[in-house]
Amino acid sequence: MKIKGKWPLLFLVSLWVLTGCQDDDIWVNTENNDDNRELEIAAPIGEITYKIADFLEEIDNEYIFIDQQGMVYARFFQEVDIDWETLVRLRDFSEVWQYPLNEVDLFPDLKAASSAQFKEKVKLNSRDDVRIDSAFMDEGRLQFQLSVPFGTTGNVQISVPEVFHNGEPLHYSFDVNASNYTFGVDEDLAGKKIVPSQGQDSSYLSVITSVNLENVVRGNAILDFSLSNMNPALTFGYFGQQEASKLEQDISFDVFDDLEEDVDNIEFFDLNLSLKVESGIGVPFDVTVENLQFFHENGDLVGTLNVDGENFVNLFLEAAIYSDPIENAVTSITIDRDNSDNIVDIVNSYPDRVRFDVTSFSNPNGETELQNFMGLDNVLKGTLEVNLPAWFKASGYSRKDTVDFDIHDILGEDEDDVRKIEDITLFFDFFSRIPVDIAARIWVIDGQGNKIDDLLDSTKVIVSGDLNPETGYVDEPKHSEFSVAISGNQINEFLDKDAMNIVIETAYNTPSGDNPELDFIRIYDDMDFKGELSIKINGSIPSL
Repeated sequence: MKIKGKWPLLFLVSLWVLTGCQDDDIWVNTENNDDNRELEIAAPIGEITYKIADFLEEIDNEYIFIDQQGMVYARFFQEVDIDWETLVRLRDFSEVWQYPLNEVDLFPDLKAASSAQFKEKVKLNSRDDVRIDSAFMDEGRLQFQLSVPFGTTGNVQISVPEVFHNGEPLHYSFDVNASNYTFGVDEDLAGKKIVPSQGQDSSYLSVITSVNLENVVRGNAILDFSLSNMNPALTFGYFGQQEASKLEQDISFDVFDDLEEDVDNIEFFDLNLSLKVESGIGVPFDVTVENLQFFHENGDLVGTLNVDGENFVNLFLEAAIYSDPIENAVTSITIDRDNSDNIVDIVNSYPDRVRFDVTSFSNPNGETELQNFMGLDNVLKGTLEVNLPAWFKASGYSRKDTVDFDIHDILGEDEDDVRKIEDITLFFDFFSRIPVDIAARIWVIDGQGNKIDDLLDSTKVIVSGDLNPETGYVDEPKHSEFSVAISGNQINEFLDKDAMNIVIETAYNTPSGDNPELDFIRIYDDMDFKGELSIKINGSIPSL
């Protein structure tokens, strides 16, 4: 970081020729002494400011957030959904039935009357342990074609009493005569309600064919019946014990790519991995996440996450509650250093991806008094959230900031006059909200970055900010100050070597000890450091 000085050349030159000037930041005093004018000038020349959170600034902003308390996090999300469309599946069906209209065969050429009823069962449930109590259809087609022998007269009725339209069961009636003896129906089931009849391992529709024929021609009535695209919008019943899995889910941690350059200086003290599962399905589920394996980009295994000594976690998800709107069920688990003995080691290895298996099991306790239901939302929505609380351990972490110190800009272009300056005093004021002591080294460099001389004989300690033990927060910055005297000989050296900048290096080491929690700093957004640099010049210049 480079911060320009606050003392432009023309402004300083004007100060030298004025008899005196004073404002909030700059103080000038001149006194005549024979042919020379005594000069004393004090003014700010620059400042540095940074936050302890700056090391995160290279991470893509989508990963960084600050909570209401000002705590800084890196956060990463990944969705993992489990599709349960097979939980409730109404079977498609197609069958052709033949019904004899006159089984009296004593006089085969004799036309006679016939009245009869034929009943068929169409099973809807795709599994024997699934019971459909009612279904409101989103789409579906009921189709049939009925034919009777040519020459037969009378009436034929077909009903499906378990399917309702506007509260009335489906019912069709056809008059049979010489010109009408084949009939077809294509019924759109969207919006209709189905209340199946129940049998052993079966939720079924009844297809009832009633014939009342006055003039029967020898032969059969033929009914070609089908159900297709049977997709309910809302279903009630009991949906059995079923399993759905998503194996070897693979998630990339892009957030770590931006941290690899800091791996020698930054260690995360903690990580929490939260798995949340949300469901709008009125069915309870057991959800198991296992084999959480972390890998480097080259495929090397970093480690398998342990949670309470196991390589899996179990979650129980309650059934959603039927209301308007449906009240989703939510369950979650957080994995951190409190329940995992290797999560910190894994995250400090900067893995590139994690692979895991997710399995869900419906109605783990079997059928209860609570009825199952499922609407169009047939997905268990899983979210894997990785939070990196910005604790860090800085082992020898340091940074360098520069302040403009162009000796000609500050003291003027006339070197003969400048070399008459007796001494310069630099004043350093530091304000720290960082809760560790900071070691400061300061030196002068030329325009090419070459070191000219140290300004400090030894490292100075900038006192740490005081942590509030209840909040972990530094309420007020701690002020540290010191000054550095620059002699006339040093001024000449700076002139000769074209001094351009002052470098301020700040380094901080968190304490190390038996308690690892004391080694880490919790980062807040305003945990900052500020340094202010001012100058005082004493000397004499020729009187004008």
